[in-house]
Amino acid sequence: MALARFTKPVDGTIPVPALLYDDEDLVTSQDGVGIYDGSAKSPRHQIGILALTSLRLFFISVPAPADSFYLDLSHVVRTDYYAGLLRSSAKITLHLESSSEGGKDTGSGDLIDELDWSTWECEVCGNRNGPGWSPAKAAVCSLCGVPRSVSSAAATPSKPSPRLAPTQGRTTLNSASLPLLSEGASQVPVSDPESVGQVIACPACTYHNPPSLRTCEICGTSLPVAPSLKQVTRSLTASPAPSSAVGSEGASFIKLSFRKGGDKPFYTALKRTLQGKAWQTTRSIARVAVGTTSPAATGASGINQILNTFQNNAEQRSTSLSSALSDLEALASQAKQMVTLASELTEQIRLAEARSKAEGRASLSAGSEEAEAANFIQTSLAQLGLTMANAPVTQDMVKDERKWMEELARELGGLLQQGQEQNTEHWEDATSMASSPGKDNTKATGIMRGRGIVGLDEVWGGWNRARGVALIPPSTFLQVLPHLPSYTSPPLLTRTFTSGLSVLHTPRYTHVAFTSRLSSMITLSGPSTTLEVARDENVTVSLAGEMIAEVEKDGEICRDEVQVDGPFGGGRDIRWWINIFEDYVWDGQQDT
Repeated sequence: MALARFTKPVDGTIPVPALLYDDEDLVTSQDGVGIYDGSAKSPRHQIGILALTSLRLFFISVPAPADSFYLDLSHVVRTDYYAGLLRSSAKITLHLESSSEGGKDTGSGDLIDELDWSTWECEVCGNRNGPGWSPAKAAVCSLCGVPRSVSSAAATPSKPSPRLAPTQGRTTLNSASLPLLSEGASQVPVSDPESVGQVIACPACTYHNPPSLRTCEICGTSLPVAPSLKQVTRSLTASPAPSSAVGSEGASFIKLSFRKGGDKPFYTALKRTLQGKAWQTTRSIARVAVGTTSPAATGASGINQILNTFQNNAEQRSTSLSSALSDLEALASQAKQMVTLASELTEQIRLAEARSKAEGRASLSAGSEEAEAANFIQTSLAQLGLTMANAPVTQDMVKDERKWMEELARELGGLLQQGQEQNTEHWEDATSMASSPGKDNTKATGIMRGRGIVGLDEVWGGWNRARGVALIPPSTFLQVLPHLPSYTSPPLLTRTFTSGLSVLHTPRYTHVAFTSRLSSMITLSGPSTTLEVARDENVTVSLAGEMIAEVEKDGEICRDEVQVDGPFGGGRDIRWWINIFEDYVWDGQQDT
């Protein structure tokens, strides 16, 4: 049957990736698959996993891993697909034929299988070829392309196959009873039942070899083929008996039954792999390795093969680069349209969100979905290297490091003062704003939200939330801050207090301006507490304490700790006074 003729057993306990050749790639896999041997179910192969590679098709039996096998894709000549109906599962039919020319085995496959996992040294270039390559590629040198000679194959030990081991009954027959053909004859049925028990005597050392071997196991000499076996091949080919494996070769097929789905993706991958025909890349060279070397084949080896290999690799890289550049050119031609479309979509999302909020119909889920859609559009364009007016700037958009920092500063400045009515009248003179109210007269929606001072941690977190996935590390954030005053109005400055707290602030909250306002407030309203100062400056109590401590350090004010009584108990409080003791002349002091 087809399974016995075209498949080979494999150890199902080993993972499929460990069974692959070095030049073989895993394409896809699917579980819940059964096998039909012809039109009948194969009882031992009803529950298993199919694994498709670039060269073979593996079936790993789940209940009995010993029943696993693989099929060379070179045997597949045609495929059919059945989508299934009612209780009938989807099936893929594989029509199989021998991969040899003329539908007959040439015997080269046996020798190639012997060379599969052996290590050998090339007689021409001295390159040591390791194991693990596919049979076709293992028959030639990986460096110079010279076919592997039969002598090197015989000198290198290889893993014996159970079906190739000679038995006692085979070696006791008389070799004279088998007339020998010429050494050029190589057509022999590999599964002929009548050939069991016969042997082929080596013409060099007279060792009795099994009929399935093409070279002597002892000396490596090529073996002839008995004419009686050739007659058996002819008689079996002409016989219409269905039990004949060779006679039914043209009608051999197996079916793959997908009982858990996945048939369509697997069939698509199978057709793509069969069209690629990766096994044909070294098929002609493999035939030369086990046959007679021709002048045409000699030209494709040695130094010519090495030069051709480098030339082919260069052509492949050039082709890949050209195709990649063509894709980039097509993208560049549509880049402007993509940016325009993305801007329109983002604007529509924002208008819809604003309209829903104005009508009072905004929900938390709807708002999050609209924000997610807008963020997705901006992120997609950023990954493509395209920019919108409100899209985050990434480093791949700007090549110069200084330009990169300036663009980030421009983006951060717009985010901090977004929607703010900028008042540029005399902001350079911070002391002239001493009489201004504690809260900036702005209509801001940015991170500052009309405040004149904000912590760096809040700025960094808000900036990264606005950028989406294009996050900015703290080190880059600190490098951007010196460029920020050039892109903000009024300029935002950086200040670090004694405790280590760093803030961004407008000129109104410089040390000189705050000292002037605090002194004026105490002079006009009397001593003040930290809470009163924080309320008047529209800042937090802790931040007000940091700024007051800087003024106290300069000696402009002094503290007065008093006992305060309240409805829930008393405590100690601090009141701030103007420091009138600094220039006071005490009795007994001499003017210097």
